Amino acid sequence: MSGSGVRILVVGGGSIGQRHAGNLAGLGALVTVSDIDPARLSSVSAAGFPTVVLGADLPDIPHGFDGVVIASPTTLHAAQAHAALATGATVFVEKPLAWTVEEGVALVAAAGDRLVVGYNLRLHAPLERVAELVAAGRIGEPSAFRLWFGQWLPDWRPDVDYRQSYSARSDLGGGVLFDAIHELDLAVWFVDAPMRVVGAVVERLGPLDIDVEDTVRALLATDTGAPVSIELDYLSRQYRRGVEITGDAATLSYDWATGLLEVREPNRTVSERFTTPVARSYEREMAEFLGVIEGEVAPRTPASVAFESLALAGAIRELATAGAPA
Repeated sequence: MSGSGVRILVVGGGSIGQRHAGNLAGLGALVTVSDIDPARLSSVSAAGFPTVVLGADLPDIPHGFDGVVIASPTTLHAAQAHAALATGATVFVEKPLAWTVEEGVALVAAAGDRLVVGYNLRLHAPLERVAELVAAGRIGEPSAFRLWFGQWLPDWRPDVDYRQSYSARSDLGGGVLFDAIHELDLAVWFVDAPMRVVGAVVERLGPLDIDVEDTVRALLATDTGAPVSIELDYLSRQYRRGVEITGDAATLSYDWATGLLEVREPNRTVSERFTTPVARSYEREMAEFLGVIEGEVAPRTPASVAFESLALAGAIRELATAGAPA
């Protein structure tokens, strides 16, 4: 998967678009970056990438590229992905697949294996290890899953006004449910069985100047009745993120803040510590995307797989809205 000479258009000149552009160029791809905002492209040009200003009437995806990376706000994902697919390119869409479940259904029908969704944490070493241990039966039969993420939103990017960020704005598709949808995708991966949403809270509870939810609590259940707990927020004053899976032989946990993975058995605890930077998963993700374009590998998270987390997010929001007081 050398990527040499593969022509890639990155749609979106923000931080994630620039990250993908840099990683693709490092792999030998010929990268062009596009955006509707000429000012945003100035820093991209300074980094040495050719740029294209998109028209205001989206979607506006030029032809002639082997692959297209959609790194725009969530509300634009579906329209731009359809337009990119229409050019004949292989398409990569940043998570989530789309803004609505209905958009996701249409994309799954249109995309086949030509659309990959950016769930880079499936290529993050400690989480690969969690999945490996569960699949190998190390904890026995799982009886409960818990995944959580929380961080004070203004601390995410201290050099940026959080109020203007994607995360804070409903018109861009922000809110912690989609911003931290990785945790739902990890649940899809680790549980590896159908889940249904049985309880949900989606609220704006804190003092942040945002017009989207800052708190999500969701309870899912598998066909066996095993609960799957999801906790997401923009309000935790210290970063917290992790996963815990309880089985009848052991409990497995991974704490992002410490890098510590533990398997707690009745009479001992086996520990592994990971120092692999998350940045490495983005590099691997783009290498894999080039492999999909070149026909060397199958997509790890095609539209059909990524739709599962989108459908869960939609069900969480729907149940929370139905249960809200009139």
